[in-house]
Amino acid sequence: MKNFENQTENKKKKSAKRRFLVLFTFSVVILLLVFAGVLAFQKPVPTFATETVNGRIPVDAELEFDFDWPIAREAQLQISPQVYGSIRYESMMKGNQLARRIVFRPEVTWLPGMTYEVKVMDIKSATFPTGESFSYTFTFTTTSQPNVITVTPDEEGLIRPDTAWNVELDEANDGLAEFEFRFDPPIENTDAFNESMLDYTITPTELLSQGGEYQLEVYRTTLRHLFGEDEVVFRSDPELAWSGVWNVREAPGIEGFEPHGTAISLNSPIEVIFNENVDFDSFKESVSISPELKGSWDTTDYKTITFTPEKFAQETAYTITLAQGLSTFDGGFLEEDSVHTFTTVGPVKISGSTPASGNTGIGVGNNVTIRFDQNVEQETFASHFSINPAVDGKLTWSGNEVTFDPDSPFGFNTTYTISLSQGIVSTNGIDSTETYTVSFATELSVTKLAVPFHRQEHNLSCEIATLVMALQYRGLDVSEATIIDAIGLDGTLHQTDGVWGNPHIAFVGDIDGHQPSTGYGVYWQPIATAAQKYRNAYWFTGWTLSQLTAEIQKGNPVIVWGTAGSGSRIDWKTSDGDNVVAINGEHTRTVIGYIGSADNPTTIITLDPLSGEKYFTKDSFLWNWGLLNNSGVVVE
Repeated sequence: MKNFENQTENKKKKSAKRRFLVLFTFSVVILLLVFAGVLAFQKPVPTFATETVNGRIPVDAELEFDFDWPIAREAQLQISPQVYGSIRYESMMKGNQLARRIVFRPEVTWLPGMTYEVKVMDIKSATFPTGESFSYTFTFTTTSQPNVITVTPDEEGLIRPDTAWNVELDEANDGLAEFEFRFDPPIENTDAFNESMLDYTITPTELLSQGGEYQLEVYRTTLRHLFGEDEVVFRSDPELAWSGVWNVREAPGIEGFEPHGTAISLNSPIEVIFNENVDFDSFKESVSISPELKGSWDTTDYKTITFTPEKFAQETAYTITLAQGLSTFDGGFLEEDSVHTFTTVGPVKISGSTPASGNTGIGVGNNVTIRFDQNVEQETFASHFSINPAVDGKLTWSGNEVTFDPDSPFGFNTTYTISLSQGIVSTNGIDSTETYTVSFATELSVTKLAVPFHRQEHNLSCEIATLVMALQYRGLDVSEATIIDAIGLDGTLHQTDGVWGNPHIAFVGDIDGHQPSTGYGVYWQPIATAAQKYRNAYWFTGWTLSQLTAEIQKGNPVIVWGTAGSGSRIDWKTSDGDNVVAINGEHTRTVIGYIGSADNPTTIITLDPLSGEKYFTKDSFLWNWGLLNNSGVVVE
C-alpha cells in the first residue's frame, strides 16, 4: 500500500514538472515572438546632430544624423537647394554591418545665410530591412557671412592727417568672404586682418591731405571652397557692404586747399584759402614746394592765394608746406606747420579690377569691372579692349570705372584674359603707355548622370550591384541573381599553394565570403558579357581619364575597378597556370560624373554600392583606378 502511495506521488510530481516545462517553454516562445515583433517593426528615428553656432550650422560643417535604432545602409538624402556630396555611415556595430549615424559631406562649403531643407529618405530598420521604409524632413540655416557693423573713426568729426581706419565685423571672417577697401581719392594703404578675424585695420602709407574729403567703400565678395580645402571654387560679384565719407581737419586758420588727392591735372593751379587776411610777404617767406616748382604766387584779397606753375612734372607727388609762424594782418599765426600733398597725373593706369587678376572660382554670371586712376575717353576705349576667349558684351561707364557685361554667361572651367592695349586716351593727362592684362578663371562645372543607387546584396557582389545601377539608369530592372547566373560562380577554394579561380572568366570564390580568403570577385570581361544581354556594352583596360570622362559626356555610366582596401598585390595562379593580377580589397564603383572640365577634372563622382555617392580627387581616383590598369565596362 505504501509503495502504491509513493508511485502515485511521484506521478503527480512528474506531471507538475511537465506542466511547468510546457508553461515555461510557451512563455519563452511568446517573449521571443514579442521581441521579434519589436525588432521587425522598430521605427528608426533620426536626430539632427550637427553642432550649431547660435542655432546655425557653420558653412564648413558636415551634416550628421543620429538614429535611435540601427538602420540599413540604403538611406538617401535630398537637399534643397541642391547640393552635391557623399554619404558615409558611422557608429558601426556587429562587424561594421549595422550603422546608427549618417554623415553627409558636401563637395563645396555651404552658402552662408541660406536655409536648406533635407529629406532623409528610404530609412529602414537594419533588423528588418525588407520592412517599411520611413522618411524625415529637417531644415537648417547656415551661419551668415560677416557684415560690417562699425567703422572708426566716426564720420561726423574731422579726422587727423595720420588717421587709420578700423573696420569691425559682426561675425568672424574665417574664409567666408573677401573684403576690398576702395578710397576716393585713392589712398595707398596697408590693410591687416586681426587674429580675432573680426577686425581690419587700414593704415595709409602717407599722411592724408589736410582739408581733403575721403570716401571709403567696403565691398564684400562671398567665397565658397572645396570642402576641407583652402581652394576657392566660387566668388560672387562684389556687393557694397558699407560706405562713409570723412573730412580731414584743416590747419589752423586755413579753410581750404586745392588740389588734393591723385591724378591731378598738369595745368591745375595751387590754391590756399585762409579764414582771415594774411601778411602776403610772411606767406611767401613761409611757403615751400617740394620738389621745387617754378611759378608765381598771387592774391587779390589776401585770403585766397594762388600759385600758377610754369609746368608740373607728370606722375609726381608734391608737398606744400606752410611753416609755423605764418602771420595774419590781425597778428595771428600758424602754431604748427601745415602740410598738404597731391600727386599729378601720369599715364593712364589700372588702379584695380573686379575680379582681381589671378582670381579663381568666378561665377559664370558675374561681370568684370576695371577701375582707372583717372578719367579716360570713353568713346575710344572699346578699340583698346579685348577678351580672350572672345565673348560678346557691352561696356558701361561710371566715372572712371568701366564694366563689361557679357551677353551670355561665361563658360565654366575657363580662364579669360582681358587685354587693354597702350594708348587709352586720358581726358586730362597722359595716354596709357603700357599694355595691361587681367586674367581670371571661372567656377568649375558639375557633370553628373542621374544613376539610381542600388546597395549590393551580398558581401562581395559589388561588380554585380554596379551593373544593376547602370542598367537601372537605362530603364532596365535586372536583379543581382539574374546577373550572377549570367556571369557564373567559380566556387574553387583558395588553395594553400596559391592556386585559385580566374576572375576574367567567372566570379571567384564565395560571393558571401570574405576577401582575400574565401571570396574575391569578378573582372570586366564577364560583366561586359552579362551587360550585353540587355544593352550595348564593352570592356576596356589601359584607358586615360579623358576617355572615361568622354563617355560620361555621352551619357554613358562607366563601371571601374579599384580597391576599397589597401590595394596591395595578392596575385595567384589558376589551375591552368595563368597568372592573375589581384589586389586586396578589390572593389567596383560606377562613375556617374565629374567636376571641372572633361580633359582636366578636379573631382570624379562615383556611386559606391556600399555607401552611395563617393567623391574622389583626380589624383586619388587615378591611383585607385590604376591598381588594375584603368579597367572597366561602358554601358551604352
